[in-house]
Amino acid sequence: MGFATLCLVVLASACEKETHRAARNAFQDILAADPEADARAAALEAFVRDYPERKTNPYLLRACGLLADHHARAGRADIAASWYERAIRANPDDPDLLNALGYHYARNRMNLDRAVTVLEQAVRLAEERHYPARRLGFIKDSLGWAYRMRGDLPLSVALLEEAARLVPGVPIVQEHLADAYHAIGERDRAVSLYLDLYLKGRATSAGLRDTLRAIGREGGPAYARDVERRIEEGRRDLAESDRRDARSAGATLVTLTSADGHRLLGSLFRPHAEDRRSTAGILLLHHLGSSRAACTPQAAALVARGFVVLTIDLRGHGASVSEAVPDAHAFSARLGENLEASDRDVRAALTFLARRTRAGAGRIGMVGAGLGALLAARAVRHDAAGDAAGVIAPLRPAALVLLSPWGRAETYRDLLAGFDPGSVLLVAGSQEGAVLATVRTLAAPDGFGAPQSLVVDGPGAHFDLAARKPDLTTAVAGFLADRLVSGARAGD
Repeated sequence: MGFATLCLVVLASACEKETHRAARNAFQDILAADPEADARAAALEAFVRDYPERKTNPYLLRACGLLADHHARAGRADIAASWYERAIRANPDDPDLLNALGYHYARNRMNLDRAVTVLEQAVRLAEERHYPARRLGFIKDSLGWAYRMRGDLPLSVALLEEAARLVPGVPIVQEHLADAYHAIGERDRAVSLYLDLYLKGRATSAGLRDTLRAIGREGGPAYARDVERRIEEGRRDLAESDRRDARSAGATLVTLTSADGHRLLGSLFRPHAEDRRSTAGILLLHHLGSSRAACTPQAAALVARGFVVLTIDLRGHGASVSEAVPDAHAFSARLGENLEASDRDVRAALTFLARRTRAGAGRIGMVGAGLGALLAARAVRHDAAGDAAGVIAPLRPAALVLLSPWGRAETYRDLLAGFDPGSVLLVAGSQEGAVLATVRTLAAPDGFGAPQSLVVDGPGAHFDLAARKPDLTTAVAGFLADRLVSGARAGD
């Protein structure tokens, strides 16, 4: 290699590195800016134009994927497809990219021959590369669904059955297979799968219920009655399962109704030797994406100390789901609205607990984890506007234990303003990062005192912290007893 050629190679390499660095900085700037969706999409399009080569732009595929997702969410399926195709041109042998493109086409019933072609290629490449069963199963589900949309029903059923074996219990795969069975006339198999899906969603999906009834009508009056009977039996089985689970935990299943009519399920734990005249009560609230089952060990420990304990499934969680809020994802999608609604749920739970224990506000406490901690803090906030208007104040707890509090310290400072800091116990795991920072900030002393705090060494969060530190349960029970029992007696 001559000197001049060597210089050109070195210069080209330096230029590539500089372009690579510039592309990285530009992409990171776009993400850090966090503009509204359309402005972000425009910035990403400019980014792809400025850095169009994958060799010098390591973020090209990700940018194309973000643009495809943006346009798909906005209902612009054709534009979304063009960005998926752009990513495929940059990396034509990536099974996951091929799967994204093919499933996009199949889901939108467009360009189905192209969908089948790229998905067949995706399956072949995934098998050659020995993809894990779950990952391969989702790609085969996409191909099976593309066959279904194109009308290749025997091929569709075969692929979807295999996908269901590779990824058992995944709702979208199960729904695709049920649809394919229905399309080929396998009515009983379709009903069995749709009914299983309906009951897994706790009978909240009107769409699945209507599908089941429509298939029932196709089979004639007797078959329609049989499908209806199976739906009702499934609902009764759900209710009996709820009661059985509560009993096995040592509790009684209870049903509450929030101010907006939302139905909440809970478990009420009573001590064996309960003082029927007046007993302190504790409301336990779980974290986002969990259920009241996460609170059961803490409930048992508190009951052993003589407390009456109520645990509830927050709306969109556990058994407190509805068609409007069927799961935690739906709760998060409209977080502000559902936080306000959950405030009403908490008030209903506190009122229920006070009536069951015949305890005043001074003998009611709350233990919340994550989202439950935020809701517990919101339950004690002072409503100056309501006071000025002469509105009767809602029942507020007299003591709080906040496990892995979810949110910023400033939020909790505002919510707890005017609440006795000595009646708050903060708990975090040593590896919780932002949560630990929030606890330390709130526990810093100021002119008005500071809450107590505990840090549990090691991993873990929420109610699971008690498994890392068994004496945490004892500490929580002791704190609540001091505030709600001893304090109430001193007040008497």
